[in-house]
Amino acid sequence: MHPRSVAIRRPYAFVALMTLALILLLGVAGTVLFVLDAPGLSPVPLVFAPVAIAITLWAWATKRWHLLGFRAPRLRASTALTAGITLAAVLALTVAYTGGMAPHSVAEWLGIVGLVLLVAFVEETLFRSIFIAALAPKGILRAVIVSSVAFALAHSVNALSGQDLETTVRQIIFAVAFGLAAGCIYVRTASIWPTIAFHALFNFVQLASVHQTPAWVDWVITTILIAGAAALWIGGARQDRMPAAGEPTRDAVDPVAVAANS
Repeated sequence: MHPRSVAIRRPYAFVALMTLALILLLGVAGTVLFVLDAPGLSPVPLVFAPVAIAITLWAWATKRWHLLGFRAPRLRASTALTAGITLAAVLALTVAYTGGMAPHSVAEWLGIVGLVLLVAFVEETLFRSIFIAALAPKGILRAVIVSSVAFALAHSVNALSGQDLETTVRQIIFAVAFGLAAGCIYVRTASIWPTIAFHALFNFVQLASVHQTPAWVDWVITTILIAGAAALWIGGARQDRMPAAGEPTRDAVDPVAVAANS
């Protein structure tokens, strides 16, 4: 059975152009803030807020939130256990090696919470829900991998702010691993809620703490995420193997198809 997905004639071009547009918009926004001498402001809200508004208005007007994965997760015990161990290990390491919560004013706390929720909503909806749906006709595994690479390339925009090459490369590799784990969780649960929650929590700890995780911890977390993604994919593939022709699988293979059929 081949699940239905979003019909886009050239999905690779679509993903590439959308990713490039996001990088360019972030670069332009950063340049504008630099010219205006506002180094303390981030270009991310300037770009992501309109995107979030557009997604929200479309989903609200068409009542198709479920097509973007905003539905209750469909969990098998093995999926929940693997995803839970992976995400708990990542969050535990992040909390342990970021020096604890830094002092912030109420306004700063609100800004951090708003930013991490905005980023998690936009990035998970775009790179997981939309891109995986667009690429699904090419194969679900390929869709997860390509969307993860696009997610990582979007984070290369940090190099434009003067960030050193070693840190940028490490962040790109980390983002690929993060995308693989998030993509596998999304595919196996047919819901974007778990990945949004994890994405927001992870970013919150990084931004609210005294300092970010050191390089060696980033590499350990990267390894954990890749191992978790592999376990989720292999475990789910074994359980979903060889359904009868026309027979739907018990677990999610294409979240968009599952939602459309519900």
